[in-house]
Amino acid sequence: MPVGSRVWLPVVWSRASRRAAVPVSVMLVLLALVLAPVRGWAASPGHNRGDRPAAPVDVRVPALAYDERSITLVWEKPAAHTGIVDYRVYLDGRPIGLASDASTSPAKPYIDRFYADPANAAQVRTVMDTYTATGLRPSTRYRFTVRSVDSAGRESPDSAVVTQSTTAVPKVFDIADYGAVGDGATVNTAAIQRAIDACTPGGKVVIPAGVFKTGAIWLHSDMTLQVAAGGTLLGSDNPADYPYNYLLYDYSTDPRYYSLINAHTYEYGSLRDIRIVGPGTIDGNGWKQAGPDADGFPVSLPSSSSTVSTNGVLAKAQVAAATALGSASSYATRSNLITLRGVTNVYYGGFTALNPSQHTLVNLHDDNVTVNGVRLLTEGVNNADGIEFTHGNGLTVINNVFDTGDDDMNFAAGLGAAAPNDPPTRNAWIADNYFRRGHGAVVLGSHTGAWIENIEAEDNVIDGTDVGLRMKTDPNNGGGGRDVLFRDDAIRSVTAQAFIFTSAYSDPNAAIVVEPSTAKAQFRDVDVEHVTVDGTGSQAISVIGVPDQPHQGLHFTDVRFLHANPTAISYLRDSSFTDVVFDNTPNPWGITNSTGLSFHGSTATPVSVDASAGPAWPRGARLTASATATTATLSWPAASDNVAVAQYLIRSGDTVLAQVPGGTLSTTVGGLSPALRYDLRVQALDATGNAAPGPATRVTTGGGADTVAPLAPANGAASLVPGGLGTTWARVSWPAASDDYGIDHYLVRAGGGPAATVRGTATTFTVAGLRPGTGYGITVDAVDATGNATRYPGTLAVTTNPPYDVGVPTWRDGDRLRVRRTGATTATISWPAARDGARAVVGYRVYVDGRPIQPDAAFTPVNTASTLAGTSRALTGLAPGVAHTIVVQAGDSAGRWTGTGLRATLPPR
Repeated sequence: MPVGSRVWLPVVWSRASRRAAVPVSVMLVLLALVLAPVRGWAASPGHNRGDRPAAPVDVRVPALAYDERSITLVWEKPAAHTGIVDYRVYLDGRPIGLASDASTSPAKPYIDRFYADPANAAQVRTVMDTYTATGLRPSTRYRFTVRSVDSAGRESPDSAVVTQSTTAVPKVFDIADYGAVGDGATVNTAAIQRAIDACTPGGKVVIPAGVFKTGAIWLHSDMTLQVAAGGTLLGSDNPADYPYNYLLYDYSTDPRYYSLINAHTYEYGSLRDIRIVGPGTIDGNGWKQAGPDADGFPVSLPSSSSTVSTNGVLAKAQVAAATALGSASSYATRSNLITLRGVTNVYYGGFTALNPSQHTLVNLHDDNVTVNGVRLLTEGVNNADGIEFTHGNGLTVINNVFDTGDDDMNFAAGLGAAAPNDPPTRNAWIADNYFRRGHGAVVLGSHTGAWIENIEAEDNVIDGTDVGLRMKTDPNNGGGGRDVLFRDDAIRSVTAQAFIFTSAYSDPNAAIVVEPSTAKAQFRDVDVEHVTVDGTGSQAISVIGVPDQPHQGLHFTDVRFLHANPTAISYLRDSSFTDVVFDNTPNPWGITNSTGLSFHGSTATPVSVDASAGPAWPRGARLTASATATTATLSWPAASDNVAVAQYLIRSGDTVLAQVPGGTLSTTVGGLSPALRYDLRVQALDATGNAAPGPATRVTTGGGADTVAPLAPANGAASLVPGGLGTTWARVSWPAASDDYGIDHYLVRAGGGPAATVRGTATTFTVAGLRPGTGYGITVDAVDATGNATRYPGTLAVTTNPPYDVGVPTWRDGDRLRVRRTGATTATISWPAARDGARAVVGYRVYVDGRPIQPDAAFTPVNTASTLAGTSRALTGLAPGVAHTIVVQAGDSAGRWTGTGLRATLPPR
């Protein structure tokens, strides 16, 4: 369907814009004044008695959230929103309903049932931020405003006006008219694709009542795919019905099967305006089902790599076929239910998604995506994430029911050093959803390489997932997540943590091998505000950073844990906990290796008191030292702390030479090399990780200088780690060398380039920054502290993998398609050759008025079928006296095709 003139992107917000630049003391006073009336979590008007509430802001229509009969509105709550209990929507100046009516939301009945339970009386009350106007007239322009409503029934002034037109009544392309049979057995791939290919701009392809089995189908721009009431689109269980060689990223090393429903281009943005709507069902036929649970939700039989051969359907067949194709990671090849790549303006609405072979709704390089009122019911299906959003800009997720076998709403942004070549994943708003089952409700990672940023989740009910807010990565993935707002959410009975921020995640099914990022991943600038949690299976808050990249800027405000396990916080810095209250958790704070934490109005324990302030050294403190040939004896005055100094560390640069208890004020450091100068410093730490650098000194060990080089082990040549060779990197290992005074470091060189320095305790290293398809000789030297060096025997010869394919073939600026009439019904066309960086251009596709010239095989967006290999063509069978639009697309050997190509108009004759 055509898009209106309005293109929406979510409001870009940041912590800086949400916090005034005022002194901390003033902020705390203001915060206390604001929060004082709401102690005990009672409803509060949030404004002076008799005042009207503030109006909502940024009222908008999400991308493609309208058709010929309905328009969906969303909005942001005003800054002063305490006491607002509802919103009233006005159409052309007359009231048409309250947001709380939500008659079109499948999530609302579950949310209402949640609050009807007296056990949830203390939970935060979510407020609906969306409204769908129905019963509208086609091709009509409407004018909407929204007013906030407080508990006394007072309404705010009008919001800003938003106008939107409904569409015209679309032309319908019923798949039954193209030969599809809804008997649940006939495979209808060709018939359904014929209907899609025939669909004209703004048209609608309809799956009618019945069960229509199909393999992979391909959508195009400016269309709607509707599964009607009583209709089911059922995935074929034959892997041959799904093309192979789908790659998640350009640099992926694990080809997979394409999805049941696809829209696909590597010329990002050349596909536009695609809607997939219900109210019918899309069933991937991935796994055998166990039947509904006690609440009527479908559940898969146990699904995993160890059960796929017994419980898989399509999953079983695809794994077996991929194994036969030689895949080294056949379990990861399973297809998704829906994958859209490179599309601008996408709408998913009103359907039920069931039983994928792997993931459910996957969006790669898609901008302006709306998911509204979808039932994502995949409980028990391994890896069945509900929604995935990767390298896209602009996502709205509203009114959905999540009951999934993996993460519910997942954000990803690539892996490792290559990820920043793609854009960040950014600007998402998640509201008014019901999360029932899933590994995490709102999840960032573990693919974080290009950063995930500006994510807002509010007014959601999370009722039984494993985790509420889950942020996960591996340090080598790089990037991370930042500028996240999680507020006004109710969480009950999570089976693991309510909140987790971890750098210790690993995926046992991961098959992509990439060059590690040079900068380690981090989560930062996260605000959690006005949230209740009732029941956790594990820690209330878990933070797991790494020593050289702690997480930073996590701010919890007005969070109440009704029943929860204690926190476990490690490697966190510069973060705050304001009015974080634990009702039934003795000793809720567990904190180590963290610094710069503050606590105000929160449940206090000796641990939180200790964490709020660090050690201090007395003025004029000195570190005294004496040395032998291999030792240094040190002493220092006591540091102070608001609780206690837990330990002292003796450091030489970044290396810790000794660790002593807080009551000990001297130590002897051994393992030094003779006749060397050492710069030493003592550092005081408390039990939670606050550290204070102390006095330093310089010592020179005695004796004669070491002149004996390290000993490399016999037959100790460096070797390539299995699976450790990529396009731009190689991972090597070697057996440890020995030395009388220890190995200080190793030097690793590739092809005579600059040496990389590796700690003396390490025996593996990833050589990065190499050129694709290039041979290198890699050498390793062991070096002691004095500088004596020994080269390991032999040179490891490696050749990096060929360059991976990026983008599509291109033409030069100014290249054009030449067309010439040669008769009333004939013409000739010609064009310059296209170019491709990594692969050869293997063919060209010619389209006349949108219809492909297909001499042999039918075209798909991912195969290499073409009209011809050359650069000219004679056209016949043209309509006399009619102008024709001619388009030529170029493709490479990987099946990557230009989305727009060269275009020309052939005039009539």
